[in-house]
Amino acid sequence: KNNPKYMLEESTRHSLKSLAWLFIAIAALLYAVEFGRSVDKTYPTRIFSVEGEGEVESAPDVAKFSVAVVTEGATNVADVQTKNTEKMNAITAFLKESGVAEKDLKTEEYTLSPRYEYPNCTGLSSFCPQPSISGYTLTQTLRVTVRNWDTLGDLLAGVVAKGGNSVSQVSFTVDDEEAVKAEARKEAIAKAQATAARIARETGFEIGRIVSIDETTPEVGYGYGGEGDVRMAKSLTGSSDGQVAPRLEPGINTTKVTMTLTYEIR
Repeated sequence: KNNPKYMLEESTRHSLKSLAWLFIAIAALLYAVEFGRSVDKTYPTRIFSVEGEGEVESAPDVAKFSVAVVTEGATNVADVQTKNTEKMNAITAFLKESGVAEKDLKTEEYTLSPRYEYPNCTGLSSFCPQPSISGYTLTQTLRVTVRNWDTLGDLLAGVVAKGGNSVSQVSFTVDDEEAVKAEARKEAIAKAQATAARIARETGFEIGRIVSIDETTPEVGYGYGGEGDVRMAKSLTGSSDGQVAPRLEPGINTTKVTMTLTYEIR
């Protein structure tokens, strides 16, 4: 240990270690400063937000409705499925023959559920048997998009005549919803920008860069025929044998978009 060469090497090692720690400390400090600058650039402390709402009215060009076949039967599941499938196949064939494209037909639901029979047990009974399955109910629902307005009423009457026992969710929409939404968004941004410029002018500050943009789109105000407009053939036609096509009014759709712009204050 008293060897001068050994002491020189030990001193050199300590010096290198100290120098290495110094470099690490400087690097950490530089990183912290740079990170602080980046945070300061990304999240300025002086900001303000403005809102603008765009609203576009459009005439619907597409109608949609759901038709369901609900079949109740005994414990023979195959029999229930066969009866249900025959009616739904007849409905699908009718729709295609009436000009509805295959791409505009979509199965929304296929649910097979047991029905239970519960024993009548009194509180005095010491034993009550478990409920038993008395039968099954099969519900199959088809969502239909109609692009030819002239056929809508006949289709609604026809699907019931072919075996549909529930028609619901009749709605009138715009096929290209994104185009309408883009128009409403453009109007909303223009209104928000005008509001920001007016506030800056009236309060005497300069608008900086946009910090964030938020979009809110409420549910489109589609024209609805209502839930469960058509229930069984008698509800639709006035009698189970007749076929009087209903007249439905599409109205006007309203699309709203709200844009929130957050600016930096210079």
